[in-house]
Amino acid sequence: MENKRKKRYGIVAALLLLVLAAGVGTYAWLTAQSILTNNFTTAGINKPTTNPDHPDQPLPDDNTKVNGNLTETKWVKDSKLAPGVSVAKNPNVGIGKGSENAYVYAFVKNETASDTAADSHKTYFTINQGWKAVQADTVTGEPTHYLGGLFVYVGEGEGAEATPLIASETEDKWTGELFSQVTTPKETEQKDFANPAVMKVNCFIYAADNTAEGSSTSALNAAKDWANGLK
Repeated sequence: MENKRKKRYGIVAALLLLVLAAGVGTYAWLTAQSILTNNFTTAGINKPTTNPDHPDQPLPDDNTKVNGNLTETKWVKDSKLAPGVSVAKNPNVGIGKGSENAYVYAFVKNETASDTAADSHKTYFTINQGWKAVQADTVTGEPTHYLGGLFVYVGEGEGAEATPLIASETEDKWTGELFSQVTTPKETEQKDFANPAVMKVNCFIYAADNTAEGSSTSALNAAKDWANGLK
């Protein structure tokens, strides 16, 4: 009797193992699993390394001429302002090879004049083709004589709006000079100069996405907020 029970239990256990094995086999046959891993990169703005005036040469090793993406190749340290004199100062913004296309803004804070100087006695600049004023101050009666403010790169089109600077995988790209010199009117007197006389140029670079209109608006709003923090 005992042997019969053992045999019966052994048969039942064997049947359970067969059922379980069949279940596992069925599960394997009727299912499938897959996975895709997508690697993302973030938008990047690299620093240029070549001289915009001489692309076959490196940028000057001079922190009074180069700071990140902003370069002034013709600036001479401690240049002197004087009535009726123009001084070389040529801010140019670049993006290094492998960067994203980008909107470029520049903000000029002109602190060369004393608080009591008349506009007509203040050192000014005229912007070059490829740039447009966004929010800027001018000499009274001289709409092209800028005292400072926010400017945007617009490329070569006449009357153009903000235009991305198109990057390259193989070379640096430059906006071209915002302005090439600053000029002090001949009517300026010694008392009209600030001490120290300083002009600060800052750049703001905003990576462009594939939705040009939305990207342009976002860049403009961000640039205005940035400029307000520099005033």
